[in-house]
Amino acid sequence: HAPVAFEWQGKMRRVKEVQECWRLTGAWWDGESERTFFRVLTGYGGIYELCFDHGKSAWSMFGVQD
Repeated sequence: HAPVAFEWQGKMRRVKEVQECWRLTGAWWDGESERTFFRVLTGYGGIYELCFDHGKSAWSMFGVQD
């Protein structure tokens, strides 16, 4: 599912729009799992790339275009 909000630098950011979504399978032979990436626009105007790692069930920040 696409994120609706996330915390960045101590502030909660609401997702205004998902601009793009893509998946990468990773090198399974090296233990990498599938990851889903979301490029999102927030109400603050920043563009963020968030990553969900399916193997770890964890979110991370992949990139920021503030």
